[in-house]
Amino acid sequence: MSKTKLKNIESVAIELKNKFNCTNDEQLKIGVIVCADNFDENSHAMTLGNMIKNQVLKNNADAEIVCIPSLNERFRIFNAQNYVLSAYKNQVANMLELVNSEKKFDGVVFVSNGFHASIGCLVSSIRLNLPTLVLPVGLSNRTNGNNLLDVLSLPGKIAVGEKSVYDLTDNINSFCEYAGSGATFNSENLFNIILEIMELVPKNSSTTNAQSFLKISQAREVASNIVRLTQNRLPLKKMINRKSLQNALSLNFCLGGNPTIIDALSTLALEADLDFDMEKVLSQSKNYPVLFNTNLGLNTYINYGGTWALVKAMIQQKLIDGSYKTFADSTLLDETKNTKDCEAFLKPIKKASICVLRGNIAERYAVVKTLNLPEETSKIEGNIKVFNSDEECCNAILAKNIIDGDIIVIKNCGKGSSTGCSLICLSPLAIKSMGIEATIVTDGLCAEDIATNCVSYVTTKPNSMGLKFLKDNDKIEIDFARGKINVDIPSREMTLRQKKYIDEPVTLPKYLKK
Repeated sequence: MSKTKLKNIESVAIELKNKFNCTNDEQLKIGVIVCADNFDENSHAMTLGNMIKNQVLKNNADAEIVCIPSLNERFRIFNAQNYVLSAYKNQVANMLELVNSEKKFDGVVFVSNGFHASIGCLVSSIRLNLPTLVLPVGLSNRTNGNNLLDVLSLPGKIAVGEKSVYDLTDNINSFCEYAGSGATFNSENLFNIILEIMELVPKNSSTTNAQSFLKISQAREVASNIVRLTQNRLPLKKMINRKSLQNALSLNFCLGGNPTIIDALSTLALEADLDFDMEKVLSQSKNYPVLFNTNLGLNTYINYGGTWALVKAMIQQKLIDGSYKTFADSTLLDETKNTKDCEAFLKPIKKASICVLRGNIAERYAVVKTLNLPEETSKIEGNIKVFNSDEECCNAILAKNIIDGDIIVIKNCGKGSSTGCSLICLSPLAIKSMGIEATIVTDGLCAEDIATNCVSYVTTKPNSMGLKFLKDNDKIEIDFARGKINVDIPSREMTLRQKKYIDEPVTLPKYLKK
């Protein structure tokens, strides 16, 4: 028997308000939520926000700009031990739920600067049953000295004495998220590409440079569309459905199967009360080849034809349903009619995007992106080095206590998200900065956007063995060909470890919505 969410009086009242408070004589009110690092009227985010507001007014609806602060995600890399990324999207969702309820918006446009902030906005709109569209602030060309790879390389250079901590501070202070990530795929722009085929962001907005004139036309398009959607009373729960999620997942798999995106889509599905079986989703991944290597960068992706060329290639190979009719009354086949060339996406890079492993430390599953596996790698075995936190592991890497070929286990990263993975494991970035090839097994999500070494993340059943009983020098075997991951521990030894283990109680903030 499936579980249904019990609706409280407040949520019922909000639903009734959404159904009956919008008459033909009442002017619609659109909220333009600007999420940015600064709210100077001349900043690009505020410029886009004002353009959307003015265009909404031209469409005979009212509009109001609300600004919320953005915690730059790449800054948080350097302070991750004091900040839980999974909580950030919940904090944004809770804040916007209060804002939207107070302002009584009928629809929302979110000018997005950040991956977790976008998810938080969508979560709040699902809760309030509001039509919502997202406009990414966008990406500009990488600039020398303050792009993402420059910043990430600094910890390794500091560790070997080539740079000082003053260089690190200077680069962090001058680094800008959208100015720094223009040439590489990260979770943010990949998520926006996924949202394109769900029609939650304008076409090509996720690959358009921030300062481009195309952003202006996209702002106008978003404004017109949100007024139309709001007039039709089409809430986000209807815009996000099982088929749109399946299409989004299909595109994600063909782009390498980013686990962070799977986690994000799972969050949205749960909020929308959609059945989202994670194991079923991962079992489907073997049917989807990788059609583009995201390690080649965003510029190469655009040169190959971008999102709609990729979708056209997927339709031709019957990997996605081109006849699916969207809420805008078009089909994916219609959207790709004017796309001339998709040849670059027709030759698979890998047969499958994700390798799913099972074993005595992963009763449910462990996941490895096949793009992170060298072609010749079929099995890894050896003794493990165990760390109790991501920070502890990062310090060991920078202290040169990790060498090529090491197998690292990082505990205590997976707590509380829909897939069991919440904290972002940043050790792969430290490994990248030091030029080391090592394997990481963790119960959290990995920051695999930059790391090209073998990375896996593990989720387990409650009270199962998982990673919590592992110790230094335990022998592990990871067989990618057979889909197995096991640690060799005698049963008697395992029993003794379980008796000594005391699980810490889990506490949650009093008012944090899950």
